[in-house]
Amino acid sequence: MSGIALSRLAQERKAWRKDHPFGFVAVPTKNPDGTMNLMNWECAIPGKKGTPWEGGLFKLRMLFKDDYPSSPPKCKFEPPLFHPNVYPSGTVCLSILEEDKDWRPAITIKQILLGTTVP
Repeated sequence: MSGIALSRLAQERKAWRKDHPFGFVAVPTKNPDGTMNLMNWECAIPGKKGTPWEGGLFKLRMLFKDDYPSSPPKCKFEPPLFHPNVYPSGTVCLSILEEDKDWRPAITIKQILLGTTVP
């Protein structure tokens, strides 16, 4: 695993714990030995008021590659979510998550989750 990726993700975790949007969840998973796996996060996004998704809490997995933050994480709803911005596989269709489009290394986990908010 890349030291740059792990360092950045540790900073992201610290920033998230200090300040994150109400109702949102973002937690690194645990390895079989009980240590934290910063490369794999379990997240949850609340459904927006006034929409068919209101009241729901939608689980999303974020998988980071060794070259993060140079490349974006893969974000996938589990189970897949029926939504125009989500592929049938559950993968999020969002330009900031595409390396050849709007991804920038400065984009944070918080920004990704807010951008992925189920409308």
